[in-house]
Amino acid sequence: MANQEDLLKLVKQRYTWDVATFVVTPHQDEAPKKWKKKTSKKDKKITKSEAKNAQGKIDEKDILEAEKNYKEALAYVKDVVSPAFLKVYKDKLRINNTYVKTFFIYAYPNFLEWNWLSPIINWDVKFDMSLYVYPVESAKIQKYLKKRLTQLYSERSINADKGLINDPAIEAQIQDVEELRSKLTRGQEKYFHFGLYITVYAESEEKLNKIGKDIETILAGRNVLQKQSFLRAEPWFITTGPFAKDELWVYRNISTGGLSTTFPFSSSTLSHDDGILYGINTHNNSLILFDRFKTENANMVVFAKSGSGKSFWVKLEILRSLMLGTDVIVIDPENEYKALVDTVGWSYLDVSLNSGQRINPFDLPLGLKDHEEKPWDLLRSAIIDLLWLMNLMLGKLSPEEESIMEKAIMTTYSLKWITMDDDRVEWKDIPIMSDLHDVLETMEWSKSLIIRLEKYTTGIFSGIFSNKTNIDLQEGLQVFSVRDLDDILRPTTMYVILNHIWNKVRSSNKKRMLVIDEAWNIMQHEDSAKFLFGLVKRARKYNLGITTITQDVEDFASSAYGKPIITNSSIQLLLKQSSASIDALQDIFKLTEQEKYILLNSAIWQGLFFAGAEHVWIQIVASFYEEQVITTDPNKK
Repeated sequence: MANQEDLLKLVKQRYTWDVATFVVTPHQDEAPKKWKKKTSKKDKKITKSEAKNAQGKIDEKDILEAEKNYKEALAYVKDVVSPAFLKVYKDKLRINNTYVKTFFIYAYPNFLEWNWLSPIINWDVKFDMSLYVYPVESAKIQKYLKKRLTQLYSERSINADKGLINDPAIEAQIQDVEELRSKLTRGQEKYFHFGLYITVYAESEEKLNKIGKDIETILAGRNVLQKQSFLRAEPWFITTGPFAKDELWVYRNISTGGLSTTFPFSSSTLSHDDGILYGINTHNNSLILFDRFKTENANMVVFAKSGSGKSFWVKLEILRSLMLGTDVIVIDPENEYKALVDTVGWSYLDVSLNSGQRINPFDLPLGLKDHEEKPWDLLRSAIIDLLWLMNLMLGKLSPEEESIMEKAIMTTYSLKWITMDDDRVEWKDIPIMSDLHDVLETMEWSKSLIIRLEKYTTGIFSGIFSNKTNIDLQEGLQVFSVRDLDDILRPTTMYVILNHIWNKVRSSNKKRMLVIDEAWNIMQHEDSAKFLFGLVKRARKYNLGITTITQDVEDFASSAYGKPIITNSSIQLLLKQSSASIDALQDIFKLTEQEKYILLNSAIWQGLFFAGAEHVWIQIVASFYEEQVITTDPNKK
């Protein structure tokens, strides 16, 4: 084959090509090189006609050579892109090892909702779609509509002469035709012939048939009817190829309004005018800019197997939310958020037996925002919270024990001059757990309670709940580390921490996020799970968004309060899942088979992001500096 570089140089420098007709025209201002050499006196005597004939012969030779080289190159390109074989069946094609089938739309409903093609456009299978639009002259369609309207009026008159009741179908057609004629006359609508063809590809006939049924199901749900091609599989395939050739001419009449609903360049998007960057929508590479506080509620659940990037993503959200002035409170079970606090500042609180930071369960809650408190409201709320706490610390209390404990708590407060008539705490001393122990020792029938409470006052767990509060929740980022807590203390301590946070949150109106990592620890115990569920239900009223993170989907969902927490969370993030838990997750979130496949085969930092009815496939992205701060991979430190 001739040197292609020489061919290209020749074409660019000396000729203007029309590839469709193989016409080659030499540039008028450029003569062949042979005519540019220095001429002698003898050469100058050549006549103009002789020069013209000679130049024409040279140009013809160059053109034939260039055309030969072009055809050789074109044949080579066709050999490269052509398949090894193509087999034609009555209803499909086989191209190499791929089966191909084409469908066409033959009927539409009277009304098409906007973006009705979106389920097909966002369908995660291999397919080609072609839309052919042919404008129709208004005069021609007006003539047809006039004739059709005359037929409908005539049919209605005949029915009236026969004494038949009006046919509502005829009335509806008359109304539609008159309305369309009016819009066409005013120029508000135009008329078109519209053809829609879809070609799908699969590795096997079984999968091809399944895709065909899925298409029928998707379109039938919108009263759009389709059929598959028969006996003309090859022209159907050409029609959906990149040739702009409609070999079939299967079309329906449609007006501008209906045609506008078929706009194909649409995809599932999830983007607000403000908010933070959550990731990239892998369907269309659009940015997912999202403000969780603009949804029904700002609660979120995050499910993922270990190592899939759930903590990474949550820390990324925290870092970006802090930049917008949102306060964030984190319950950290593994000291994963220490580096984040060291970078951005604020408070890291170690909650353990050996720590000097304490929370007093007897602290009265702060007054509610925009609410006039009665004298006994705060004390009554504190007593109820303490009774819940005692059921966690001492085991389930019997009705008699609960009555004794209630009286003992009220007495403990009254000894500090905090009563139902006056529960103000200014200049008053707040009681601690040892004060309750002393009161119980003076009461009858309280021996069992005293024995069980001693380990928290004078026993091995003394100090953690029997000291005054020496921490204060400030603005910004506050992290409670519970890594060094014994398992036996974890549910009780989590309850105390959550209650302390809740009292702070409901006292002022400010955007806050509460992140509870490894939430299955709380769900193991009914009382703490019930308390968390109460927070999730009431969080929206106080501008609080609760993020619940866990890798144990089945343990979380098996709790009586697990599913209600999920259903009361408007936002869900599902990252890579194990095959052992995917079925439970599919049942909870009603995942499609395709979504199930995505979760089983996702790479790290990939998954599904649900916000209300919007489902998108998300790719989490972070800058280099963000990744250095928040990563938990020891190999990247």
